[in-house]
Amino acid sequence: MINIRGIEILNDNIVWIISKKNKCIIIDPGKSNIIIKKLEKFNLKPIIILITHLHCDHINGIFKLLKYYPKIKIFTPKKLNFVSKTNQNIIKKEKKIFLFNKVFYIIFTPGHTKIDVSYYFEKYLFCGDILFSGGCGKTIDGCSKNLYFSLKKIMRLPKKTIFFNSHKYTFSNLKFSNYLFKKDLEIKEYFNFIKKNIKNIKYYNNLNFEKKINIFLKTKNNYIKDVINYWYSSYNEINYFCNLRKIKDQF
Repeated sequence: MINIRGIEILNDNIVWIISKKNKCIIIDPGKSNIIIKKLEKFNLKPIIILITHLHCDHINGIFKLLKYYPKIKIFTPKKLNFVSKTNQNIIKKEKKIFLFNKVFYIIFTPGHTKIDVSYYFEKYLFCGDILFSGGCGKTIDGCSKNLYFSLKKIMRLPKKTIFFNSHKYTFSNLKFSNYLFKKDLEIKEYFNFIKKNIKNIKYYNNLNFEKKINIFLKTKNNYIKDVINYWYSSYNEINYFCNLRKIKDQF
C-alpha cells in the first residue's frame, strides 16, 4: 500500500514523502534535519529523491540526506553540483520510470523556471511550483507563456488526478481571486470555506474541482477577461493568462 505524507519546512514549503512499507521517495527536500527526524519516526528509508526544479528551497536538504543515506538515487532536470554522478539521473527527455512497482511518468512542465518537471503515477501528480490550489507559480526565471502551456498539459490528465503542490499558498491565492473577481460565486464559496477551516487546509486538490476555483484555469470566462482588460489590454487567451500573472505579482 502506498502512503503519501507532507512535511512542512522553512516558511511555507511542503516536502512530499511517498512510502511503501519501510522505503520511501522524497520530493523536493529543501531542508534535511526535519525530514530525517520524520523518516526516523516512521521508520522509513529513502531510496529515491525526485526534484521538480533547482531552487534552493527545493534542493538544499539533499547534501545532508546523502550523508545519512549515501545510496539514494536522485532524478533531477539539471546536474546537481557537488553530488556524485553515481547518485544522480539527469532527466533529458520525458519518460517512464518504475518505482515501487509503479509506472511514474516524468513530464516536462516549464514556466516557473526553464527546466521544471512533474511526476505522475496512478492518479497522483507532484508538480512543484507550477500549479497551486487557487493559483499557479511565479515565473521567477521561467516564462508565463511556457507556464500557460504546462498548465494546459496538466489539465489534460484525468479529471480525478490529485495534484500535490510545494507551498502553502492556497489561502493567499483565494484571497486575491475573491478580491479581484467578486462575481465568481464558486471562488467566494470556497474562500469562505477555507477561512473557516484555516487550520485544516490540505495542500492538494483534484483537477476537476480545481478548474472551478482557480482563476488561472478560467481565463476564457468573459467576466475574468473584463477585469484583466481593466489592468492590461489583452487580445488572446495566452495574453490574458500572462497579464493575469502580472496582476497577481503586483497584489
